[in-house]
Amino acid sequence: MSVNRKSIVVGAGRLGSNIAKILSRQKDDVVLIDLNKDKLMNVEDFTGFLESGDATDMDFLEANGIKTADRAVFLTEDDNTNIFLADVCSHIYKVPEIYIKLKDSRKVKIVDPWIRCINPFDLFLDDFVRQMEGKDL
Repeated sequence: MSVNRKSIVVGAGRLGSNIAKILSRQKDDVVLIDLNKDKLMNVEDFTGFLESGDATDMDFLEANGIKTADRAVFLTEDDNTNIFLADVCSHIYKVPEIYIKLKDSRKVKIVDPWIRCINPFDLFLDDFVRQMEGKDL
């Protein structure tokens, strides 16, 4: 018998909503959070929970299950917000698996090593180089 994991995804843009969909298809219990209600209204084919609110508010996070979360994914447009949320979830709530999006790869140096940082620029650059070398053609 498999145990459902609880995932919190903050940021309901294209990336966040697609990650939330993938996790819910994997049978995770998923809460997708965004400040902008309109972004949440545009999420389709998602079986988790949609919550509009400020993820930097600890009461809001707790009301949405951060104390029992197995995974947290922070995809806001602000690197500093993502780093702050990751630190809070790591040090206060002891969330075992944390991912953040960083636009500025230089900020990886200030993030705890167990927090997984994803940099869209680096991913695009790596993919571009692979394709230019003919590996994906």
